[in-house]
Amino acid sequence: MSRISRFSSALIAGVFALTAIAAHAQTGEGRGGRGGMLERYDTDKDGKVSLAEYEAGRQNQFRRIDTDGNGALSFAEIDAAGAEAAQRGGGMAQMMQQRLAALKAADTNGDSSVSAAEYKAYVDAAFKALDKNNDGFVTADEFQAAMPGR
Repeated sequence: MSRISRFSSALIAGVFALTAIAAHAQTGEGRGGRGGMLERYDTDKDGKVSLAEYEAGRQNQFRRIDTDGNGALSFAEIDAAGAEAAQRGGGMAQMMQQRLAALKAADTNGDSSVSAAEYKAYVDAAFKALDKNNDGFVTADEFQAAMPGR
C-alpha cells in the first residue's frame, strides 16, 4: 500500500476516532476534567470550531506528545502517549489509542516520526474531512455526522 493510501486510510480512522470522542462528549458523558472536543477547541464559545481553533488545539496536543521537544513526534513518543491513554482505561482511552495509531500514517516521508509540517497536513486534512459543508467551521452536528454508522 502506498504512503498516500496509508495516510488516507489512517486519516479516515483518525477522524472517526476524533469524532467518536467529540460525540461522546456531546452526550454529556465525556465532560469530565478534560471536557469534550468541541468545548475544548471552541475557544470563542460560538458553538463551532474554526480551522484556527482546531489547529491551536491540535498544536497543544503535539507539544504534549513531543516529550523531547525536538519539533517532531517519534513513533516512540506516539506509542508512549498511547500507553498513557491505555492506563486511563475506558472507551475514551481506546479511542485515543486508535487516533494515535492512525497518526503514524501522517509520516509521509517514512522516517518513523511525524514532523510539524506532516502533523499540520494531517490536522488540516482531518478538519477538511469533518467540515462537510465546507464553511470553514465544524459544528457538533458535523462531528456526529462523521461517526461510523450515522
